[in-house]
Amino acid sequence: MKVKEKIQKITFINDAYTKWKWRERTVSYGNENPDKTFFVIRRATCKVGLFSHVMTNMGLVRYALENNYIPVIDMQSNLNSYLEESQVGKENAWEFYFEQPCGYTLEDISKSRRVILSDGLITKKNDYPDGQITFDSEKYRLWRDFFMKYFRIRTDIVRDVEQLRDDFFHGERVVGVLCRGTDYVAQHPKNHPIQPAISDLINKTIKTLLEYSCKWVYLATEDEDAYQKFLETFGDRLKITRAKRCKNIGNRNINEVSFGRKNDKYLRGREYLINILLLSECDCLVAGSAGGTYGALLIGKEYEYQYIYDLGVY
Repeated sequence: MKVKEKIQKITFINDAYTKWKWRERTVSYGNENPDKTFFVIRRATCKVGLFSHVMTNMGLVRYALENNYIPVIDMQSNLNSYLEESQVGKENAWEFYFEQPCGYTLEDISKSRRVILSDGLITKKNDYPDGQITFDSEKYRLWRDFFMKYFRIRTDIVRDVEQLRDDFFHGERVVGVLCRGTDYVAQHPKNHPIQPAISDLINKTIKTLLEYSCKWVYLATEDEDAYQKFLETFGDRLKITRAKRCKNIGNRNINEVSFGRKNDKYLRGREYLINILLLSECDCLVAGSAGGTYGALLIGKEYEYQYIYDLGVY
């Protein structure tokens, strides 16, 4: 084992090293754009999903704009859930799914005079949307408007979602359900929202389906067991995409699971985003409190009815 690896196994040294490595700092790459200050939004290597990145990026984009900086999102310089190791430093996973907030890419600013690299850890400086948007209507509308202005989804993905929406729903009423299972349910990650039981989600979906005269149930889930139970209950009225699902993943993080496909990490992100975009197209929403739920709220119109479980945290 190398000396560096031995040192980093000592927790307090590793924490100090991580904070130093990912500290905010100002750099200069050349003399271009002397009248502009760019703010590169980073996140330290971690196993989190797409909408975790979206939420924390939203906070730092707003911070940058409030300080007259130009934000540029960097999911290229270090490993994340959507980059293969061979792509690190070469491709920006953010641009697989979204446009840059202000149109500038990392390549565009590669010779710029003044560039601020954000703190890669989440600090008090980053006031980003979280579970509060599920019950605070003022915060919800503020962040939804901000998302619509600065977080533009790639047009090819939007086109695919529009086609799926028409094929699935046929212009008829839909109750959308988000069921977050697998590692959440098995591992109870500390300080993350407690998820409802599948049986509770099904019962609430039945009530909503009848009360709001919906024809279809659309399910967004990564959990194969949840899918099977919904299929047993709703049969042909259940709509779900062909995105890969998991079961029995043990102690693994959902973002560690591979389906053995070429470009698997990219495809998992794309399938997840499409699932959430379809969820945002539904008339009603029944969901646990999770990143995908927050994403659906920010992306779409206001639901006619929404029920989001507030069960505390693990």
